[in-house]
Amino acid sequence: MREIGGLFLILLVLSACGPSVTYHKEAASMHKELAYVYLKDSRYPEALREALLAKEERPKDPEIYNILGLIYMGRREYAKARENFNTALTLDPEYSEALNNLGALYLLEGDYDTAIEYFEKALANPLYLNPFMALTNLGWAWHKKGKDAKALESLEKALKLNPRYAKAYYYAGLIAYEKGQWEEAKLNFRRAVRFDHNNMAARYYLGEVFFRLGEVDKARRLWQSITQLAPESEWALKAEEKLLLLENLSIDT
Repeated sequence: MREIGGLFLILLVLSACGPSVTYHKEAASMHKELAYVYLKDSRYPEALREALLAKEERPKDPEIYNILGLIYMGRREYAKARENFNTALTLDPEYSEALNNLGALYLLEGDYDTAIEYFEKALANPLYLNPFMALTNLGWAWHKKGKDAKALESLEKALKLNPRYAKAYYYAGLIAYEKGQWEEAKLNFRRAVRFDHNNMAARYYLGEVFFRLGEVDKARRLWQSITQLAPESEWALKAEEKLLLLENLSIDT
């Protein structure tokens, strides 16, 4: 009877612990989801608050540190971003999302060789769910090193895995744009805008291409759309400068 009583007591303890663990996991999941929503809209204070609340619930969850890294990178607090990406990788050394994001941070800072190392580490994981992201970043890193053949090869691989990935089209468009290949640039920028209506950078450069091709009205409409869709963005400021230029050109003529 004592043994039965002891087992009963253990079961009671375990049942009491179970919901607590479940609660913390579900609470962290809710805060992570909200953090992603705010991060997507560049609402960094709100995203940071939710990520820190998730961290309180699950302090050993590598995904939370990856989110924190993205938030700090968006806030241009690069030292804190690196610290959180590294913490994520300490908890899970094969966490490809964190490897890719840490590579993106090095790419942003101009350390292209280190960036490439991290992208390749991310791609070495056969369980990586989004290899097209690392391939796209890898392509841009090769471009920054002046190796466009490798760059376009990586971008092509990325688009084979995800034919709707706007960022890969955007980078391919920039490479063509820098070479003055206007039709190729136009095709890629149009696809980038089609698959991501919020890609203001692609809209801006598509306007640049139309301007260079003499299609001024199309360029004007694209730049105007940026000022309407994202009036507080850096691309809206650039678009306003171009619209002012067009206005001055029309006055002069």
